[in-house]
Amino acid sequence: MRLLVLFLAVFLTGAVLFAPAALSQGAALPQAAPQTGQSAAVPAGVSSNSSAEPAGPKSVGTMSEVMLEMIFPTSNELFYVGRDEDKSQKDWNDLRNNMLMLAETANLLMADNRAKDKDQWMKDAILLRDVATKAFKMAKTKDLDGLKALNDEAYEACQSCHVHYRPGYKRRL
Repeated sequence: MRLLVLFLAVFLTGAVLFAPAALSQGAALPQAAPQTGQSAAVPAGVSSNSSAEPAGPKSVGTMSEVMLEMIFPTSNELFYVGRDEDKSQKDWNDLRNNMLMLAETANLLMADNRAKDKDQWMKDAILLRDVATKAFKMAKTKDLDGLKALNDEAYEACQSCHVHYRPGYKRRL
């Protein structure tokens, strides 16, 4: 399940980040095949109506679902990285994948269909992406001490966003 979520996060982030750049550099959008007079097969449950939704990212889950199903579990892997210091290769692979998903989820938060604003929201998402990117690189090199040292930075990234955007949130002292 986590690999599917990771794939979707990476895929959507790539579409959001690279498609606009490619279009601004003159890349053409894919064109429909020329009509030959024969009707193409349409999968069951899919409308052949020509008034389809515009291409681009579309939120599937709510912000709460993104937090609870993607950010919360992957950030906990960083917060509690020191609980098991005797990590197997599988543990390191899982940790690396979780840190990649956390970093890419931060990119997802900056997509136009997710961003609450272009100021503080973006700053907070960048904080998360930066710490998760560091964690991803450290997990790749199996730097357990470095990962443990990121705990405060990860906490700051989370609490900064929560202070600004989570109603009723109180910062722990």
